[in-house]
Amino acid sequence: MTYENFFARVKELAPNCRTEAISRWRDFAAESVDSMQCVHFNSPADKAAAVERWLDVLYSGLETVLKKCGPEFASFMVDLGLERCFLYSGEMTQGATGFEKNENGRQVLDKTESAETSCPAVSQSDAEGRRTVQERPKALKKRSGRGKER
Repeated sequence: MTYENFFARVKELAPNCRTEAISRWRDFAAESVDSMQCVHFNSPADKAAAVERWLDVLYSGLETVLKKCGPEFASFMVDLGLERCFLYSGEMTQGATGFEKNENGRQVLDKTESAETSCPAVSQSDAEGRRTVQERPKALKKRSGRGKER
């Protein structure tokens, strides 16, 4: 996904996020490629393509937060970029619980890294943007009061 597409889609999925936070996620993607952290450990020859793949995966994580937690949580996750708190897509659902607790980026990152959060991580397939498996974190729904069990 190009940055322009990423920007527009993130703004659509998290309309209350601060616009300047979105570019920080692009910077994180570029820094990840520069430090040889590539999606699926595949290092494309083209740096721009590798950054775009990172943007795909990051967007997928933000989209999962939106679907599982709601738009306020998605905006919170995007805005963490302003604090240089970047979670991998598989950690975003866990990190979103910090929104309820009014935590800052450092607190969210520390708790995610230490596995203090009780929300189960998103599945690998969701984190990678594949929609074949949808795991619902029931604990988050109960804790946040969103939705009813069906």
